[in-house]
Amino acid sequence: MKEDTAAALSVLREAVRNELDGQAMYLQAAERTNDELGKGMFRSFAKEEEQHIHVLEVQYAEVHQSEEWVDLDAARQEPRDPKLVLFPQEEGEVKEIIPVGTSDLEALKIAMDFENRAVRMYEQAASDTEDPTAQAFYRELAEWEGKHYEILDNSYDYLANEGEWYFQEQEMPFYIG
Repeated sequence: MKEDTAAALSVLREAVRNELDGQAMYLQAAERTNDELGKGMFRSFAKEEEQHIHVLEVQYAEVHQSEEWVDLDAARQEPRDPKLVLFPQEEGEVKEIIPVGTSDLEALKIAMDFENRAVRMYEQAASDTEDPTAQAFYRELAEWEGKHYEILDNSYDYLANEGEWYFQEQEMPFYIG
């Protein structure tokens, strides 16, 4: 296995772990908030993290098997394959990221920090590789996470200033309509 392939697989494994943690974080946040808009946003992000996990696992399998990258659209179109699960988790193994008693503002801040770290990780991975398909793949993932960050940041600002949940029309997650 080439050194750059081993590095790519390492980054992809770390990315899957981060997305699994993100999914757990959003599900926990959805459980802990009392507001239906907040619950819906967090659940929506958890579903999106599941999609991210899928494309990362497809990419991992492709790089591992052929040492070649597939573009994001091709990875997204691949059907789910239970054999591709890199880190099967039992319910008891999910770590608590959003502690019980966390306020909505605190949950948003935790999520913002999480998404910001993901953006930086994907941007770094894009700059560390010379493969143009890998660069495009990582940059698109960074963009996805950046959009999450923007929605979370706007939600945080509005909730902090107005005391209620609100989404601007152009930023509404898909679950709201």
